[in-house]
Amino acid sequence: MAPSPEPAAPAPGSSPGSSPGSTAASTAGPAPGQGAGSEPVLRATGLHKSYRGGMLSRGGAVRAVAGVDLELRAGETLGIVGESGCGKSTLARMLVGLERPDEGEVTFRGRPFFTRGGVPRDIRRRVQMVFQDPLTSLNPRMTVHDIVAEPLRVHRLSPNARAMRERVGELLTLVGLSPDRMSRFPHEFSGGQRQRIGIARALATEPDVIVCDEPVSALDMSVQAQVVNLFAELQRTLGVALVFIAHDLAVVRHVSHRVGVMYLGRLAEVGPAAEVYGAPAHPYTMALLSAAPVPKPQLRGRSRIMLAGDPPSPVAPPPGCRFHTRCWKATERCAETEPVLESGGGAHYAACHYAERAS
Repeated sequence: MAPSPEPAAPAPGSSPGSSPGSTAASTAGPAPGQGAGSEPVLRATGLHKSYRGGMLSRGGAVRAVAGVDLELRAGETLGIVGESGCGKSTLARMLVGLERPDEGEVTFRGRPFFTRGGVPRDIRRRVQMVFQDPLTSLNPRMTVHDIVAEPLRVHRLSPNARAMRERVGELLTLVGLSPDRMSRFPHEFSGGQRQRIGIARALATEPDVIVCDEPVSALDMSVQAQVVNLFAELQRTLGVALVFIAHDLAVVRHVSHRVGVMYLGRLAEVGPAAEVYGAPAHPYTMALLSAAPVPKPQLRGRSRIMLAGDPPSPVAPPPGCRFHTRCWKATERCAETEPVLESGGGAHYAACHYAERAS
């Protein structure tokens, strides 16, 4: 049976074929309170993760994540961007407890994720994930009903089969799918519809946090806009906090309150989305933004920052600042001393000795 067509619902102010981030407006609502009394719902401290085995690690371990600290508050969207291989997906898997860090800690509302018995069941229920490929993340032998109902069974959230079926119908309706189609299999749906099924499965446990690992990269532009708008609407109605990981700068800007920029396993910059995109402080962020497509013709004459050399190997990252081998601002200090994330004003941080600071 051919996949059913995805209903048209482009992002506000976008044409159906445009990128969700090609407009000036953002779907992200007002940023949640960041005051001292606002306890993070999810916190990562000093995360490190290395892998051995395979062609890349012949000279040693691949250092996928090397000292990442971040916080996520209730109702907030934290976007994570960076080029392929910078450690975004490894970070996502540690944030949901699928990977145990070599060093560091992940906490949910102050409680540690990783105990001697594994991740506690109640924490797993409250922190869910939406995966990159909507086809391979769904079991092809299971119907949509069984896929969405599986978390309900695991966490014993429905008293009987009838209540479970009703709950699955509610979840499908919430993500814009008809409950009448719950007896179908994943291959009978389009890519965007399959991703909606994955989102419904993540919502089944009523989570406080959803980690989205490249959730729209496998979709075409018009469907990307629909899924991004769905995330924004769910956040407004349910108050769920999101970690939105992608390499598409426009998409991340469209949905995020704050943005973190990763380079070679570390955070190079983090801050409010408007500040990171409007006044980037780290040279790597400047180079990334200069390479992003510009929808306005009058801005296409801007200067492009061309980085020298190739990205260093994660097996043997350079000493000092990991970006200094490609940076036009680098000095001997950069090769000797590793910079730490420092505030340039307010909540905007950059790990650079010569960061552009707000006046």
